[in-house]
Amino acid sequence: MKLLLGLLTICLALSLANGETNLPPVFTQTLNNIVLYENVPVGTVVFRLEGYDPEGSAVSFGSIGSDHFSVDPVSGNITLVKPLDREEKDSLNFLVSIRDRVDPEGESEKDNIVEVPITFIILDENDNPPEFLKTPYEADVNEDAKVGTTIFDNIRVKDRDIVGEIRDLKCLPQQQSPEACSKFRLQVTKRDTTLLEASVVLNDTLNYNQRMVYHFQIEASDGIHKTQTTFEARVKDVQDRPPVFQGSLSTVIDEDSPINTLVLTVHARDGDTGEPRKIVYDLLTNPSDYFLLDSHSGELRTAKPLDREALEGSTGIISLLIRARELVNGVPSDDPLTSATAKATVTIRDVNDSPPVFNRKEYSVSLLENTSPGTPLALDMSVSDADVGINSKFALRLEDVSGVFDVEPKLVTGYSQVNIRVANGSLDYENPNQRKFIVLVVAEETDTNPKLSSTATITVSVLDANDNKPVFEQESYSASVTEAALPGQYIATITAKDVDSGSYGDSGIRYSLSGTGAELFQVNEQTGVISLANCHGQGESSRRERRDLQEDELENGDGDGVAEGHLEMLSVEADPREIATEPTVQYTLITQEPSSTHVPAPAQAPVSSSLPSQVPAATANDDKAPQTCLDYETETTYFLSYKATDDNGRGSASVVSLRISVTDANDSPPVCESPLYRASVDEGAVVFDSPLIVKARDADTMSSISYRIRGSEQVESIFDIDRESGQISIRPNASLDVTNLNTDQLIFVVEANDGLFTASCGVNITVRDVNNHVPSFEQDSYSAVVEENSEIGTSVERVHASDLDTGKNAELRYRIQQGSFDDFGIDERSGEVFVSRKLDFDRRNTYQLQVQASDLGTPSLTGTATLTINVQNSNDKDPYFVPAIQHAEVRADAPSGQLVHTLIALDPDVASHNALEFAATDDITAIDKEGKELPHSDQFKEYFAIARNGKVSVNKQLDRNLFAVMRINVLVTDSTAPNVQQGRGLLIIRIIDVNKIPPRFNAPWSVEQPQIKLQMVEEQPVGTVLTTLQATDEESSIGEFNISANDYFAINQTSGVIYTISLLDYEAIKEVKFLATVSDTGVPALTATADVVVDIINLNDNEPKFSQSDYYFNITENSPRGTVAGKVDARDGDVGVFGEITYTLIGENNKFFSIDAYTGNVMVANSSILDREQIKELTLSVVAQDKAPATVQKSATATIHINILDVNDNAPVFSRDVYNSTVAENAAYQPPAALLQVQAIDQDEGLYGDVRYIITAGNEMALFKLDAQSGIVYPAQSLAGKHGVYELTISARDTQGSGTMESTAKAIITVLQVNRHKPEFIIPALSNATIEIPGDIVQPDYLLLTVRAIDNDTDKNGKISYHLQVNNRNEQQTAEFKIDEVTGELRSRTQLNRKNRANYDIILLARDAGNPPFESLRLLTVSIVDANENRPEFPDASNPYKVSINENSGRDVKIGHIQAASRSKHNRDIFYYMLLGNEDGAFYVDKLTGDIYTNKSLDREQTDVYTLYILASIKADLHISEEERAAFSIKTLNRDNTVAKVAITVLDVNDNPPIFEKPVYYAGVNANAKMGAAIALVNATDADQGKNAKIEYMIIASNLYKFGASKATGSIVPSPFAISQDGRITANTIMAEYNQDRFELEIIARELEQPQRSASTKVNIWVFDGTQLVRVILSRPPEEVYQEQEEIIAELRNATQHRIIVDEIRFHLDSIGRIRMDWCDLYFHAVDPQTQQIAPVDEILKDIDRNYDYLKDYYAGFAIENVVPAYIAIVQDEFDLAVAGLVALVIVLFVGVISFIVLCCCLKHWNLSVPVETRRKEALIKKQIIEDLNTTENPLWIEQKLKLYEEQELTMQVFSEPDHISNLEAPGHLDHRSSLEQVHHVGQSVDNTYATIQPRNNQNRLTGGGGAGGGSMRSGGGASAGGVGGAGLLLARVDPHMNEFADYATLRNNRAPSLYEFTGSTFQAPIRDGDDAVAELI
Repeated sequence: MKLLLGLLTICLALSLANGETNLPPVFTQTLNNIVLYENVPVGTVVFRLEGYDPEGSAVSFGSIGSDHFSVDPVSGNITLVKPLDREEKDSLNFLVSIRDRVDPEGESEKDNIVEVPITFIILDENDNPPEFLKTPYEADVNEDAKVGTTIFDNIRVKDRDIVGEIRDLKCLPQQQSPEACSKFRLQVTKRDTTLLEASVVLNDTLNYNQRMVYHFQIEASDGIHKTQTTFEARVKDVQDRPPVFQGSLSTVIDEDSPINTLVLTVHARDGDTGEPRKIVYDLLTNPSDYFLLDSHSGELRTAKPLDREALEGSTGIISLLIRARELVNGVPSDDPLTSATAKATVTIRDVNDSPPVFNRKEYSVSLLENTSPGTPLALDMSVSDADVGINSKFALRLEDVSGVFDVEPKLVTGYSQVNIRVANGSLDYENPNQRKFIVLVVAEETDTNPKLSSTATITVSVLDANDNKPVFEQESYSASVTEAALPGQYIATITAKDVDSGSYGDSGIRYSLSGTGAELFQVNEQTGVISLANCHGQGESSRRERRDLQEDELENGDGDGVAEGHLEMLSVEADPREIATEPTVQYTLITQEPSSTHVPAPAQAPVSSSLPSQVPAATANDDKAPQTCLDYETETTYFLSYKATDDNGRGSASVVSLRISVTDANDSPPVCESPLYRASVDEGAVVFDSPLIVKARDADTMSSISYRIRGSEQVESIFDIDRESGQISIRPNASLDVTNLNTDQLIFVVEANDGLFTASCGVNITVRDVNNHVPSFEQDSYSAVVEENSEIGTSVERVHASDLDTGKNAELRYRIQQGSFDDFGIDERSGEVFVSRKLDFDRRNTYQLQVQASDLGTPSLTGTATLTINVQNSNDKDPYFVPAIQHAEVRADAPSGQLVHTLIALDPDVASHNALEFAATDDITAIDKEGKELPHSDQFKEYFAIARNGKVSVNKQLDRNLFAVMRINVLVTDSTAPNVQQGRGLLIIRIIDVNKIPPRFNAPWSVEQPQIKLQMVEEQPVGTVLTTLQATDEESSIGEFNISANDYFAINQTSGVIYTISLLDYEAIKEVKFLATVSDTGVPALTATADVVVDIINLNDNEPKFSQSDYYFNITENSPRGTVAGKVDARDGDVGVFGEITYTLIGENNKFFSIDAYTGNVMVANSSILDREQIKELTLSVVAQDKAPATVQKSATATIHINILDVNDNAPVFSRDVYNSTVAENAAYQPPAALLQVQAIDQDEGLYGDVRYIITAGNEMALFKLDAQSGIVYPAQSLAGKHGVYELTISARDTQGSGTMESTAKAIITVLQVNRHKPEFIIPALSNATIEIPGDIVQPDYLLLTVRAIDNDTDKNGKISYHLQVNNRNEQQTAEFKIDEVTGELRSRTQLNRKNRANYDIILLARDAGNPPFESLRLLTVSIVDANENRPEFPDASNPYKVSINENSGRDVKIGHIQAASRSKHNRDIFYYMLLGNEDGAFYVDKLTGDIYTNKSLDREQTDVYTLYILASIKADLHISEEERAAFSIKTLNRDNTVAKVAITVLDVNDNPPIFEKPVYYAGVNANAKMGAAIALVNATDADQGKNAKIEYMIIASNLYKFGASKATGSIVPSPFAISQDGRITANTIMAEYNQDRFELEIIARELEQPQRSASTKVNIWVFDGTQLVRVILSRPPEEVYQEQEEIIAELRNATQHRIIVDEIRFHLDSIGRIRMDWCDLYFHAVDPQTQQIAPVDEILKDIDRNYDYLKDYYAGFAIENVVPAYIAIVQDEFDLAVAGLVALVIVLFVGVISFIVLCCCLKHWNLSVPVETRRKEALIKKQIIEDLNTTENPLWIEQKLKLYEEQELTMQVFSEPDHISNLEAPGHLDHRSSLEQVHHVGQSVDNTYATIQPRNNQNRLTGGGGAGGGSMRSGGGASAGGVGGAGLLLARVDPHMNEFADYATLRNNRAPSLYEFTGSTFQAPIRDGDDAVAELI
């Protein structure tokens, strides 16, 4: 086929060639049905046309009729130029053409054009989202619709694509209806490729009340694209829900609430809120008909009085069943869907109307006296209170004065069994007052008012038992018997007592002895008499052995030793160093020596006189000598047990210890405890280091040993001995000096003598040399100079000190105490100071070394000296750059000559920077801007120049492209150094690029229009991106983006992303503007700005909101149609149509009303429903909707409550015509008790139904009052005594009592009389009383007592009768006694005999005649006593008692016990009473036991000793009045044995912290003060005692404030100060280096004992110069000034307003240098409280002068004579001879001229001159005045003394008396002829406003004043003249004896006075012309 086609083509071509025919071009492709997908991008070549021209000419292509494609004429490419959309066209047809070119030059008409159709088939792509048809979707659904109901079935979704189908249909919930998709579901009903149909099906039950409208989004998806639409489901209300109760249906009401009290208000609403119906109420259950329920208002009120106790179960809870029904067509409906019930609970709050009640009124029981504590009594007792809650809570207590019993429980609520228990086990039958108890049990409410109570009586009878042991009066006994006593010898009688009766008591006690040695004694078992037994009757031989010297010898088998002289005696005095160790008799030591050694005994001490061999020994076989059983030497004491057993020896027993001491005879010699006593003592000591006591012992206790010294006269003159104690002491006037003694050991003998025998004890005392001389330096201060470059070890100075001691005490060691800073050392033996470390002048050029010399004595003593070393500087340091590497920057465009940097270098050796020269080295490197180091080039040197002064400047135009950093090595040279001294450094210069082109934001921003406009939808979440800013920079990169501050947007500075930072609300803001900036990274950084405008797009995002959720409108029942009931108002936060609102009414009653859709006015549409008697309230629902499209429309609802108002047309009606009440006369009236309540009901509402009550008749006595609102009648006053029947007329009126309608009712009140009070006993007053009848027999009808009681009731209720209670019966008599019923006389009925019976117990009863009657009981004990019985007494051995107790021990702590004894057989009970000494109630005594207890916590610091006087009495109830206590005499009480004297010592406990006297101390220290100088004394005290009061002081911080600084530089360590344990602060270093500085010391005082409490204080110390002190001269002695120091300081402080700190008070020195003991000088410095700096002296003196009027009275009172500077500096001016000569010449000329003028005047007026005598007299008068003025007083404080001459002129003559000081005199000594000197303060002018007139030749006033003067540097107030006058002029007269008291006045620079000095003061009288008398006098 191809072959044929080719042949055909060839033939055709040949034929055309032959015929010259132009053939058309031909397409070579098929152009039909070319397939394309519709998503082919524009610009894609979709096809290529191909063709040719048979003639071979060029062809071109084209297209016709297509706007989707373009054809390239050359290539034939068909390109898509418009997007394809299959849904518009699924195929495209157009023509394509091919054209040949006949003419090679171009197109021509001959060209052939072939047009061929081409077809493109468009294939579908899924590029269209699904589309919802017929939107919006909405539907109505009833709330009762069944689940599964289709509520909407017309959802249709279409997809235009044929590729892909609608795969999914979703429900998307909205914010306003989040649960919509769970309530509804989407159900697809039809599905095909392009169409989907679905319906909305109910998926869950609906509730109109929960939500009325549901919105959700329906989303359709084809897998790629999604489409949404809105669905709205409106729920229609259906009346299908019963009423719903609202609020709580539980309440509490008081039991005494009056009738018609509002209990609660029931609220219910229709469960269907769409069109709610009216609700009515009724009660289905109402127990006891207590309540009424208003059917319309729901108010539940009381219908009658409540009684909680009458309720079943006494719970107080009433349950009511309340029904709420809807009104359907005005009729209550009973349908379950329209009615509901609820249970209401009313709790009746109990009112306290029932007291506690016991099950019986009286109880009786018996128990043994030995009943143990806690045993309950056998009683069946219970108590109950019918009330509940706090009203049923009551307490049980016993009215039992004995305190024997206790009740359980203490607190009861409601009901409880009651137990009475024995509390303290003190029942004792032997005590008559404890044989029977009448206990009153009281049950009383605790939390009520009034507290109701009731009582019950318990009679307890105590039975006897044997429960007491025999009791000895003492805990132990002692007796003595001589060893020579014979058998049968009486020793002692010891008896015990037993309070039991019969054989259990005293009569049954049997005594016995036991223990080691008891067989030697015997005791009478009945009488207790102890005697010596007959020990020899036992057949034992007992021979008394005596330990004496003779028997010792016999025992040794050498009976002849004494006779033969073998017992030798060695004389101590013969050889005092040979002292044997065996004790001897007399003053010799007896030793057993051999026969060959014989030392004669002293003749004055015969041995035979003291040997016991002369005493005959008695033996047991010697019938002539009595034999004894006791031997003191064998046994001195027998410790035995002495037992007493009752019940004839079979019962209880008590044992005490018995000590029998055997007394001895004097038969043994004394023996030294040590044969030789040694001691050491320092020379000069007055006491021994430890007491030296010589002690000898004697076996005979009866012996008394005395001591005396036996030695040389020297020994006896030095030492003394106490004759009794043997303590050796140094006599007061004796002097122990080793140099005066021949030896350092003193040996002597001390003789011990017991009256018969003696012994000698050796004593050896060593006297130690004492180191008592302090090393002393040859000079106090040394000075030396050392070169800075001195080698280590170079000697600087040699110091030398000497010590007057010898030996080691004089051997010295040197050391540097401080100040060397480790740069110097010292040879400790030679004292040579040398360089120990390399010196550095720049680091320190002066050293103040404190050198210390210490001896080697014990303790070591030290001396100090000061060495000042000055270091001479040497230029030996190289200069160096600071820092070594220096940096600089310079702009690349910097011009030549611009300063770049100044090199900085330092050289410690040079004073000026000019000595340093700078230069650059050849080693210069550079780095390009890429960071690469460039090769070295000499060209680098040309760019910068370095001057010799270190200034670096640009030398050539810089090129940053060549280098960016240059590194120059620099050199600095010290040009003044003797040798080359150089330092090297590096200078790095950075070339800063210059930025020129700013960045640009991307389009549409431009420089001409720098604005960016954006849009954003409102309510987007925070963080939503608005846009991303983009910018470019031609030169550098973008640095950062920024936007101006605004409330809505922020930007990421790096990425340029702008995002929201807060929610945008279109309603709040429509547009946001801010400025955006972008900066590049160039230098300098350039910036571009853009104005950004963001338009906010509005959404319907706000629902309408009503101003109220519920509206309440009132309208009268007769209102016509159109009446406006009220107005509703809703707001929508949106704008435009989204915010426009319309109103509609819905609900059951909406047909009766209408609403204006735009204004919200609610109006009456149908008035037929406005009938209040039918219905009181209507409910409507109003809906507010905005005008947004239905898909986004929003709405809100509110409820309208319309209340139908009533008119007044009903009168009040009482519930009863007559009200009755009965009340007791004791009814409470403050607060008043409710008597009855009336009630009237008015059917009207509001004010018309508000009823008020008033009593109109029957209340003439004003006994009652009526509450106008509640209708409750109360007593208006007490009804006591006003019993009877009262009838009241009560009126009720409506409209709060002002209405026209009223009604009346009767109230009848009956007042009953009651018995209110119980009888109260007056005699006897005590509940358990005892009366004593003296004698043995009481006759019949004897008046024992007249019983008396009172009753506060009246009439028969207050009538009392008296009875005796026997077996719970009231009787008038018993077998022994009788009582008168009316008078109360108690008499004996028969004869009473004490021997038969001594005690009787009677129960007295007083009973009133009331109904019911009240009774009171008293227990009375009648005791018949012997008139001769003894009173109890305290034993003398124990009285006074001494006890002690620690303070703070608390309450109820037993501290002691006292015990009195009575000889009475009957009155065995003793009672104790406090008499005196306990006025503060610190103690109490147990009445029965005598134990003493604390009654409070004791404080020793308040009272440390108490003395109590305690009385012992047999009276159980003894009352001591205060008058009786005041009448007691201490002297009488001390002699009274019935009174115990108890001395109580309160021991200290460490319970008080130390306390400083002041919180802050102020002090000063002189800068020249030496180490150890006293500065201040701080004192802290501790209120404790002894060791608890010991404290220690410590300095914990020494904060330094440099001069002028307000902040501390820190704490100096170690502290420059030290503090002793007595609080004395001293200097611990040289203070010169701290001159003018201030220290703030923090000091604590801490206890030494635990818990080591501490206190703190601060001490401010100023370091001052002597010239900063002010001296106050006082004509009073120092001790008086010390007492008034604080007051003086206070007045000076007030005058100067400065802090005054006293530094010293000294005796005053007068003008001739004598010390005035009756005068003193007070030195102080003043501190400015603001700056804390020491104020200048002249400033203080100015302040004192200014306040003269204030101070002058105090001046006289304190005897202040003057206030002057303490130290005056004298400064010498330079003397210029030329100036002096010129001045002299001027003076000479001036004097000559004046003299000439005066001479002429005298010649002219010689006859008018004043007589010379007259002028002389005036001059003498003024001279005396001037001399009086010339004192040391401050002239401002001198009263005006020139008043007589105040009109005359005083002149001043300037003079001087030039003296000089010899250079040969020592510094400080002035010539005797020295005149006054003057101090000129530099920079201050001389002001002589207050000039003192001084006599020229006042030689006797060298100090410028009289005796009141003092220091030599003051004259007539001149010292203060400079200060007061303000001119800085200080004048002083020089005393030739200056340095005799230089401490008082010091000259800093002694010099000869100037020729031009003059004398000045602070006083000047007015000067007038013509007054020349003074001038003439001068």
